[in-house]
Amino acid sequence: MSINENRRILFLSALDFKEKSIQVIRKTPEYYAVKGWTVDYIVARDNVIGGNYSYEREINPEGVNVNRFYWPLLKYRSLNNRYIKLIFSKLASFMVIFLLAFKGYKKIRENDYDVIYGYELQGVLATFLLKPFLKKQKVVTRFQGTFINEMLEKKQKMRLLFNFDLIFALKIKSDLTIMTDDGTQGDIALKKIRGSNHLGKIKFWPNGVNVIEHNMWPDLSKDKLKIVSISRLVGWKRVDRCIKVIQQMVANGFTNFEYEIIGGGELKGDLEKMVESLSLTDYIKFSGALTHNEALDKLKDSQVFFSMYESSNVGNPLLEAIRANKIIVTLDNGDTGNWIKHKFNGLIYKPDSNYFYQAAKDLEELVLSDSKVNSILTNLSVTESEKLWVWDQRLSAELKAVNELIN
Repeated sequence: MSINENRRILFLSALDFKEKSIQVIRKTPEYYAVKGWTVDYIVARDNVIGGNYSYEREINPEGVNVNRFYWPLLKYRSLNNRYIKLIFSKLASFMVIFLLAFKGYKKIRENDYDVIYGYELQGVLATFLLKPFLKKQKVVTRFQGTFINEMLEKKQKMRLLFNFDLIFALKIKSDLTIMTDDGTQGDIALKKIRGSNHLGKIKFWPNGVNVIEHNMWPDLSKDKLKIVSISRLVGWKRVDRCIKVIQQMVANGFTNFEYEIIGGGELKGDLEKMVESLSLTDYIKFSGALTHNEALDKLKDSQVFFSMYESSNVGNPLLEAIRANKIIVTLDNGDTGNWIKHKFNGLIYKPDSNYFYQAAKDLEELVLSDSKVNSILTNLSVTESEKLWVWDQRLSAELKAVNELIN
């Protein structure tokens, strides 16, 4: 009999499944189901206008018993006033936490679970509310990274105050805490909030990345250079920075390229207007939100990948760009510098430098030199082999850690 047979897990989450962006939300419960677990998943979906799920269809992962409900106060959270939206979003979040806990309590009364799995802020706080009703069940808390260390480093008191619920969630000790290594230094945040002597069992892992075929570098005397970025079009992803690098490239007279912006979000219209106002429509196109597989195909067919996020750039798109062996142009914030070294395996710049000008200049010099391109891509292949997991490795490591809690 398999070690996983007859085992049961209950997930509590306010993050619904996606097919056009982060895949780990879906892949995690799917993996447990494939390995023989009975998987119940209670999830609150946020259908706010312009939100992350406005361009995502509802999906139910195979083998996962999904109990879905919806974030409340939709009308008030869709208002144009930013502060009213923030207040009602926070109130809705608290309501979701209690609803997750209530629905989780009913499930616990009905079923004999081995593991209760709190996924991100609302799910973690819901598991905390359920603790008095748990007996032998083990509790896993899971975070997809956190910007809390950035707030602490910059002494952003108001931002920290507004995120008191997240700080409390991070402080909660569980039988196992899984923190994604996404470059936001979540491991450091946990140490600061919990204290080094009260960390508990923590796993700090990057997400898995599927194997992506490496394409040959094209003959640029015949073909245009293809540049892509893949992200939601929201403020902190800073796609405007990528557009400004393109503006500088054109100003320098280097125009044998096309830049494709892949992603949907609330800033799409503003970014389109920006491109038009800068007379860059001949060089930049918007593809909107694509499925994950469609976005990977676009990445595979490109040569250069842009990522210029506000706080850290070690998201899945950058890891996928490493896997696909692309010239990466990014910014040195968070732990991004632990992955990309300037002119060694990519191009990386300090956010407070004149990187628009320098990136445009460096990229033009690089792509016109086969020896420099080959050197960077060879070094990037070493980074890929040394630092990246495929999804089966990542999720197998998690399942092993969870099984060790129960045995």
